[in-house]
Amino acid sequence: MDTTFMVSQSPESSRQLLRTPLSSPDSNMSETELPNPYLPDEIVKEILSRIPVKSLLQFRCVSKHWKELITGTHFIKSHLKNALSSSTQHRILLPTSPLMSLNYNNINESLQLDSPFPNPKTSIKILGSCNGLVCLIDGTRDIIIYNPSTRRHFKPFQSPQQALHCSNRIEFVYGFGCGSKNPNDMKVIRFPRFARDSGYNKFKVRDKHSSSWRTGSVSSRYDFIDTVGTFLNGVLHWLAYGSGNGDDYRLVASFDLSEETFLEISLPPQDSSLPCYVLGVLQGCLCAICDDIGYTDVEIWLMKEYGVVNSWSKLVKIPLNMGIQNISYMMPLGSLNEDEIVLEIDLQSFVIYDVKKKVFRCPMSGHDLKLFGDAMVYVESMLSPQVLCVLY
Repeated sequence: MDTTFMVSQSPESSRQLLRTPLSSPDSNMSETELPNPYLPDEIVKEILSRIPVKSLLQFRCVSKHWKELITGTHFIKSHLKNALSSSTQHRILLPTSPLMSLNYNNINESLQLDSPFPNPKTSIKILGSCNGLVCLIDGTRDIIIYNPSTRRHFKPFQSPQQALHCSNRIEFVYGFGCGSKNPNDMKVIRFPRFARDSGYNKFKVRDKHSSSWRTGSVSSRYDFIDTVGTFLNGVLHWLAYGSGNGDDYRLVASFDLSEETFLEISLPPQDSSLPCYVLGVLQGCLCAICDDIGYTDVEIWLMKEYGVVNSWSKLVKIPLNMGIQNISYMMPLGSLNEDEIVLEIDLQSFVIYDVKKKVFRCPMSGHDLKLFGDAMVYVESMLSPQVLCVLY
């Protein structure tokens, strides 16, 4: 169904659309004699559920009925489902000052977003992205859940001190996502970075609807390498060191957001001289980037069947002598299609690598970006940033 005709409609022209008959009746027929003079609600919902958030925010002014429809829980879920399956409603958020949002399919197109923090010049780090919401933290460790599409935000803690109920000397790792059993169960995760501080792994969960609290603890014996978790399939993932038989070994520490338990996932079976140093998500799979000891090539591995170690498969080996020089950091952001991968380079630029043609293209010539920190892909969504519960 072609729905693009709706995108440019103003609220007034949208009202006219509601009054437009579905057929061309005889001129002598009155409107009351027409079998169906208006578009049925189900068709209207189907069309609207495929339209960008910016237009939906305008269309709330069409009528009270449209406002109730667009802000309804069922519609918001339907719109999110369509957005997740369409790359045209994916964007890239940069933690610059002010925040910058890039068109996922045309990175040279951008828009600036006001910072949701009181101090607009504060440094910002992105802790995660899930269902159109992003979790942000500033230099004072203040945490905000933000919807870049609606510009709405929610502050789960009244002050940074409320979140920091233990020593300021403790280093933490963070994550943000939703449980697989209940996608509305959005959680902010924080754990001590080092196993020696595991005594601080006690948590509280607050249900925002009932304002009740549940307490508990989580067993963690890891020294985390990553400070921000990679979210996939209701699980957060960090590169970490585990210990066994007196030796430290690298692994993926995964935290199930529904079960609130840790599991271990083995890394790809690469040579020991290829240290896996970045996790990500590509083609709906957990991915790992590994570099060789001379740093002339980068390998991207995919876990084709989640949780199955034997399903790690090398997707591509990218040579770094093809016009991209002196790279010290590379992060996969996503796939434009089956052949092209979007890569963040050294926290300040982007390239697109064609797996089949084995060539780079550099789409960022239209921007003068300075060091900005890890970017993150988010999907356009009408979801409220008031998360159901916060775990810390």
